[in-house]
Amino acid sequence: MNPRLKRFGERALLGSGVELLARRAKTTKTIVLAYHNIVPDGKVVRGEVSLHLEQLQFCRQLDLLTRTHDVIPLEALGVSRPSPNRPRVVITFDDAYSGALTIGVAELVRRGIPATIFVTPSLLGSVCWWDVLADPHTGALDDDSRRYALDALTGRSEQIRRWAHDRKMDAIGRNDSLPHIGTEKDLDRIASAPGITLGSHTWSHANLTRLSAEDLESELKLPLEWLKTRFRSFIPWLAYPYGISDERTEAAAARAGYIGAFRIAGGWLRQAVSLPTFDLPRFNVSSGLSLEGFALRLAGIGPGV
Repeated sequence: MNPRLKRFGERALLGSGVELLARRAKTTKTIVLAYHNIVPDGKVVRGEVSLHLEQLQFCRQLDLLTRTHDVIPLEALGVSRPSPNRPRVVITFDDAYSGALTIGVAELVRRGIPATIFVTPSLLGSVCWWDVLADPHTGALDDDSRRYALDALTGRSEQIRRWAHDRKMDAIGRNDSLPHIGTEKDLDRIASAPGITLGSHTWSHANLTRLSAEDLESELKLPLEWLKTRFRSFIPWLAYPYGISDERTEAAAARAGYIGAFRIAGGWLRQAVSLPTFDLPRFNVSSGLSLEGFALRLAGIGPGV
């Protein structure tokens, strides 16, 4: 759809009052948002563009949320309210990009908003394969390459980077201009920030559904121990890499000691979630989503919610 026409339609819906009525119908529900990276305003965004949200856009979304929703910490997901009058929102970040740990956390703390960042320890300080392989002109990763990387190469960064290098798919010299995952020092700096907690995004961001039983156990247990021994703000929650899970991986997450785990697909939750549970939905916030579209999704209007 033409972006201008889409924006016009979104504004018309907001002006009609439909969004307010829909939001009031969600007062006993909770939605969990999934962000990835936050980048400075005006910076040329490289890599998989949909993951990298500009700072001003993020700030506008946070300010909108505080006006229309109750933003709660992830740990409160299992706690009900006696008389809810606004929908609840939980904010999460996948991958622990440097921009999320610096710009994102600063904006959250400035507003007193809680959030959880899901960390992949073996990727700290690195550039992600999906950013390397994204088309430098469109900022998108083609479906065939993504499918092969996730299925045949099990989503493992080292295997994918070798495969891409052999086929000259990763342009030499691009890494310095691409977004990086934060470092352990970055985590140290934000670990004690008020309202900020850290969760697990597995050890190496593999596609868990393609792993052997032994590798699956390692992917889930290693980050638990690594995070638990370093950060008091760690909570035993998991975000599945690529949002992919199945019954086997969910059972493995329970055995590993997590109390909850998230996909990346959208959907609303009941006000109080019965824990432990390992198949929870989220709404992925893409950089291409307008503020009007964001407001509509947060009222339950539109695709993905």
